[in-house]
Parts: sequence; C-alpha cells; structure tokens
Amino acid sequence: MFAIKNVIPTNQTRSVTKWSLNKGKRKTVKAVVARFFRLGWGAWIRPMVGRNKRHWSKTAKRKIRSEKHVFCNSTQSTLLDKMVTKYWRKRRFYIDDVYEPYHQREEYRSSAIKPH
Repeated sequence: MFAIKNVIPTNQTRSVTKWSLNKGKRKTVKAVVARFFRLGWGAWIRPMVGRNKRHWSKTAKRKIRSEKHVFCNSTQSTLLDKMVTKYWRKRRFYIDDVYEPYHQREEYRSSAIKPH
C-alpha cells in the first residue's frame, strides 16, 4: 500500500566547537567572520543574498539595490555572538572604515556619543 522510504533525519548544526583539544577554549566559526560584520553597537550586517548571481537577468535598478547591506535581526545577532569569540565581539577599528557612520546610534542613550 504505502512505500516506506529509508530517510535519515539530519539535525541542524552550527559547527561551534565548544572545547578545543589543546586548550579547552571555544573556537570561532570562520564562516561567520567571512560573511558577516559586527557593528560597534552589537548588530550584525550582511550583504544581500544572491548579489553576485544571475546578473544577466537582473535590471540595473535591482543590481544597484543588491549592493546594499542588510541588518540581521536580534535573534540572528545573538546566535552569531555565540558563534564567535570575545575577540570578534569587540569593536574593530580600521583605517578609512566604510561602516564608520553605522557604528553608533544616536537615538539610544546607551550608544549615543552626542548628549541628548
């Protein structure tokens, strides 16, 4: 009547190394550092999905829009914070940083630089 298929369930993994073999410390997931960028106030940003794919089928307006970056939501930011070590959670200072205007948020007291 019904055919039973051999389906092996696969669990989702985040590939976080909880304890390293040498020193017993957590390890950073290298894919997070390569794909995302952490701003000074704790949010993570990433490029638009599929920005380099199928350029022949996209309009000029859509290509320009795909060069922008997108904020991760609070759940994703918390997960990404867990996937990296303290070294990557600290603010990075770069010469001629493109993201410099986005490192502080003036509308919140905790991250504002100018007095309210």
